[in-house]
Amino acid sequence: MKITGLIILLTVSSLHLVAQSNNSPYSILGIGDIEDNFYNRTSGLANTGIAYRSDRFLIGNNPASFSGLSNQVLFGEIGGKASIVNYYGAGVNTANNQSSDLTFRRLAIAAKIAKHWGTSAGLIPYSSQNYEFNSPLVIQGTYGETINQYFQGNGGINKAYFANSYEFFHHLSLGVSVSYLFGSLQQKIIYQDANQNELVSQTNTVAVTNFYADYGLQYYTNVGKRWNFSLGATFANKTNLNPVSTVVVLASDSTQLLNQGSLQPSTLTQLPRSFGLGVAITRDHKFTLLADYKYQNWSALNYTAGNYFLQNSSRFSLGFEISKKKNVYNTLIETKYLQAGFYYSNTYINAFGQQLTDIGGTIGLGVNSKRSLLAYCLSLQYGIKGKNTPQLIQERYANITLTISFGEVLLSQGRKFY
Repeated sequence: MKITGLIILLTVSSLHLVAQSNNSPYSILGIGDIEDNFYNRTSGLANTGIAYRSDRFLIGNNPASFSGLSNQVLFGEIGGKASIVNYYGAGVNTANNQSSDLTFRRLAIAAKIAKHWGTSAGLIPYSSQNYEFNSPLVIQGTYGETINQYFQGNGGINKAYFANSYEFFHHLSLGVSVSYLFGSLQQKIIYQDANQNELVSQTNTVAVTNFYADYGLQYYTNVGKRWNFSLGATFANKTNLNPVSTVVVLASDSTQLLNQGSLQPSTLTQLPRSFGLGVAITRDHKFTLLADYKYQNWSALNYTAGNYFLQNSSRFSLGFEISKKKNVYNTLIETKYLQAGFYYSNTYINAFGQQLTDIGGTIGLGVNSKRSLLAYCLSLQYGIKGKNTPQLIQERYANITLTISFGEVLLSQGRKFY
């Protein structure tokens, strides 16, 4: 357990080492950019994994997957991401159109409580917000005189989860994940004169907290001696976010308090009903083809903000994996794997009458230790979000994701799950 404890300690102590500067213009809407990366083995598969099962990797894409883990082992995973984004559009400064960041994104552990019962707990991001831009404001009572508004936003919603799944009849697994959503979205507006001197600043903060449950199912079987087949499904009901909004107005010296109070929340107050379907087909325990479809009913929330409103979102993804195994004492041990994936998403944001799309591909490489449960998964993602038009901004991004998996054999004190 010493290795596991050391890795967890280093991860927790390093969570504050975040160099984030990515500017995500569309994260000003709703609850920001919703995370669709699970930072696990499926990252190189375009995060396709609703039907994926593994005996040593934590597949949080579906809470029903944890019953497939090996018995009497404590598993753990940490994940991080490095990103580079380029922006294109009429309102983008071409001399300064790139941003980058490096962040830790995931910490999770899992184990089998009984032969057919798997459980997992962890902390992952649900959404993030980070933007800054300038906009002119016409002074009321004047003949078109303006001042500058500098907008800056940051924050996000985190998800601390506890998941359980149980296997029935060696072919069916049911799972449920209960999460606690928490975090805040902060927007600071600085009003400036023609010389960009600060006149007054206003900070709006929206804090959200609530419990959230999502459910999963996996049906898996063998087809002949060479084929394995799995179906998966996920579901989550509409959930309140219980937003609490406050405002603080400061004078130009940023210390004198001019006003403070509460506001009617302008952000989302609920998360919508959602579901997902997935399929996985494996041949000779070596070649695996996967497909996922996800849907979220955002339009039922009736959220609008000027020229923006929320629309039902959908995401389709495909993944392909080649696993290399070695025969050790008549047991197949996986040593490495190669992955590729593709995704196409209609996001939940409609701007100026156009639903934003997100399209891209991934490749991944995994290496497993032959002497321990230590494993590494490195994936590269490239995608394009939005459009380059007079009213919209296009983001072209590249992400590198690293996931480290580790495990320790638990002391069973004579108890065996067979």
